[in-house]
Amino acid sequence: MYPGPGWKDNFNAVGTRHFFVIPDGEEDVIAPFISYDLHATFPELLATNGRSCTVHSCPLHARSIGQHHTAISPKDELLLTSGKQFTDLVDWALCKEDDATLIGEVQYFRAHNSKATQLACCIRVLKESLQTERLAMYRSSERLATANAIACIHRCIHRDMHQAPYFKGKRGQRAQTAIRDHAMHAWGKDNNKMCDWCGKTGHNIEECYSLSYCRHCLRCGHDGIDCLRPHDLCNKFKDCKVYLSHPNFECGHCASVDDDIDV
Repeated sequence: MYPGPGWKDNFNAVGTRHFFVIPDGEEDVIAPFISYDLHATFPELLATNGRSCTVHSCPLHARSIGQHHTAISPKDELLLTSGKQFTDLVDWALCKEDDATLIGEVQYFRAHNSKATQLACCIRVLKESLQTERLAMYRSSERLATANAIACIHRCIHRDMHQAPYFKGKRGQRAQTAIRDHAMHAWGKDNNKMCDWCGKTGHNIEECYSLSYCRHCLRCGHDGIDCLRPHDLCNKFKDCKVYLSHPNFECGHCASVDDDIDV
């Protein structure tokens, strides 16, 4: 029996509107009645065997015209986005075309586009927070440098570690070995590592160039060790901010070094 308003016969003079197979007792049949739910965020195609029967659903996607087509360019995709001056005109054209699958697919595109925009804004906020934390870390590192922290730590370990019962024997040897090797592990290239952000191998997410924030020039797109202008933040009133083993230490002029020659 006809399900009621909003439902259409799935079979017309041209053929089947949608090849939507649903169960009918012990058999699977092509749904005799279909409907479109265009009010949901992601539109659905509904199908049933008749009045008071179970309603089945699946995503409503655009029907292919079965011909070769050219991919839509990013510029043309703007025509499908919402909230623009031309959106009403596009919606009118879609209604005039009278293809529910096309209308549904445009709604899909707009919903995903809107969600992607929201996520991009969230990532921007997180990126700014990440840069703030890294900048605070870099400044803390500078203060530790002025306190000669690394030399103090090494001196204390070599001088007084034998006095600590906790680091007797193999435990102390392992700790000292780890200290000697930590730089190699930190800076070495491990081809088995895979970044959870960009998907490339050879680095972790905290080392990814896409999320990096250089401590030397405060620019994105590269890490401190790869900075080509490491002396950008140096000034003549403070010590040099670049460590001596930096690959590009000698690139550019350091303002903390007085090269002026009195004639």
